[in-house]
Amino acid sequence: MSTIKKVIEVLASSDKSFEDALQRALTEASTTVKGIKSIYIKDQSCKVQDNKIVEYRITAKITFEVMHRWQPNQHGSAAATETIDGGGVPDYSGVDINAEPQLPRPVVPGGSATAPESGGGYSG
Repeated sequence: MSTIKKVIEVLASSDKSFEDALQRALTEASTTVKGIKSIYIKDQSCKVQDNKIVEYRITAKITFEVMHRWQPNQHGSAAATETIDGGGVPDYSGVDINAEPQLPRPVVPGGSATAPESGGGYSG
């Protein structure tokens, strides 16, 4: 079976060199992207102050393999060893969708857009 690849574009910088900026881009991307196969430098530039290069900047394209199997909870549990194959089709059978509009809501004076009691911010 042939593999499918995906490409993301990233920006990185370094005060040392283009190579260091490139390594930083790769190191950071690898924290969330698995199966990286290549990195392509699309663009390079420098920030200059007082006639000296103070920052090396790169724009790079990172290529990685698309994973076809999902392994939930890969942090050492028994479920991490079980591979689930959804066949590429998401299963929404257990999702309850409320298609009724929830507006208009009554206006309550006071409060803050980010306060949990006003329904905003990071309320539960």
